[in-house]
Amino acid sequence: MEQLLVFDVDGTLTGPRRVMHEDFARFFRTVCVSRRVFLVSGSDMAKLAQQLPEFVLEAVAGVFACAGNEFLVAGQAVYRMEHFFPGELTGFVDEFIAASPYPVRCGHHQELRTGTLNVSVVGRNADPVQRAAYFEYDREHGERQALIEAVMDRFPGYEANRGGQISVDISPRGWNKARVCQELSQRFAGAQLVFFGDNIEKGGNDQPLAEAIVAAGEHNRVHPVADHYETWQILQEEYGSAPIPVSATG
Repeated sequence: MEQLLVFDVDGTLTGPRRVMHEDFARFFRTVCVSRRVFLVSGSDMAKLAQQLPEFVLEAVAGVFACAGNEFLVAGQAVYRMEHFFPGELTGFVDEFIAASPYPVRCGHHQELRTGTLNVSVVGRNADPVQRAAYFEYDREHGERQALIEAVMDRFPGYEANRGGQISVDISPRGWNKARVCQELSQRFAGAQLVFFGDNIEKGGNDQPLAEAIVAAGEHNRVHPVADHYETWQILQEEYGSAPIPVSATG
């Protein structure tokens, strides 16, 4: 049975919006040589190219960008699912952001991606310290979950999920990472899917894919990970023997 490895990127292969650790990237490439490896991310290819070295992007079998609404093989788009988000929805999001009691605004609060609207109260221009601060605020106050519930209540044709540390991904209902399971199951019938993701809990943008993979067959596996170090450790145990450097950062 062929084994397909599927990886979320932000928080799974890298730190939040950070560059992939150099040693991990070199090891990860060896995994890509021995297995078909696919990446799935809420980000677009431009952001992925900022985080992952070119030799990793060239080694993977394919990339599902923008929460699976765009699929690329060898840098060429296989499909792109475009969507026009109505002004009523984007205006509602603007009102939610303006009403938030969180005191910091860093700019770039809505970003249109292929089939997805990415929203952040603190803003995508936030630096790592500001991102971490908002993440802690959200964990205590549940602001992103409140936005998710408000969007799906007001706009039933859409779904929303937490993305990364600071954002919410909004898309037409059914346009989520679960599409990756459908695509790979059709293209590689009978293969075992093994998924690594850090945002698998309820409301996380990895949850739809994790659930779809489990439902698709008992032979499939899902690895919930806390961060890229845990992903690295699991891969070392299964596909290599070199220890992770104690001083590793990134």
